[in-house]
Amino acid sequence: MKKLKIATFNISGGFYIGDESTEYLDRPAAERFDDKMLNEIIENINNEDLDIICFQEIITTKEIAYIEKIAEKTKLKYFEDFEIHDCNLVKNTRNGLAIMSKYPITKTYTGFFPNPLIQKTTSSGKTYNLFNKGYMISKINLGKNEISILNHHGFPFRRFNSCAKNNLEVFSHFNNVIKMFDPTLVTGDFNTEDFTELVEEFDKRYIKATNEETTVDGKKFDNILLPKNTKFKTDILKLLSDHFLLVATIENL
Repeated sequence: MKKLKIATFNISGGFYIGDESTEYLDRPAAERFDDKMLNEIIENINNEDLDIICFQEIITTKEIAYIEKIAEKTKLKYFEDFEIHDCNLVKNTRNGLAIMSKYPITKTYTGFFPNPLIQKTTSSGKTYNLFNKGYMISKINLGKNEISILNHHGFPFRRFNSCAKNNLEVFSHFNNVIKMFDPTLVTGDFNTEDFTELVEEFDKRYIKATNEETTVDGKKFDNILLPKNTKFKTDILKLLSDHFLLVATIENL
């Protein structure tokens, strides 16, 4: 088949508030999602001629039909989503994960990571709880072959004065998920830079699409993990989200 172009993108609920003067957890939620980001997403899917895109923090509230609007204006007519938690950046909405594809999605599995139930009280006196996080695995029929893609969103431990290495049960669970489902590709916002050290199966099976920064504050949190014999090239696009759009063009999947 032709080259496969796959992307991963954390869109922060479709409304990125870039005011760094307020502590992240205390930032006020917007009244509505940002049409500018939605239009930019659609434009870049079409300009890049993406075959598959995996979203994190995408609004899943059906009345807003965020995912459906993308499908209507791109070639990504097949999609699955997994609603996970309230969207802290846009009022009265919920968000989660989505996989959108030009090719038929034949089956999807979803699951949650074990939540360490960490809390944080900010300088404003408000106490926040760590939201649930999870993963979805979709099988996609490319015609002559079928692939499976795991898309996920990791816990933002740094926001709660913790770190990945203090929560190893989460990564042990992730390791078992990889063993169980054997995904062809793993995408998402890992929310930590040392994920290949924490999940043994990652180091055994995959290579990173990039070692570059993927967020506006210089983090290397987003990636696409590819089988080790894969030939590919990577592009990183800085758009309206606080995360960058990461695209891998795969030659021999």
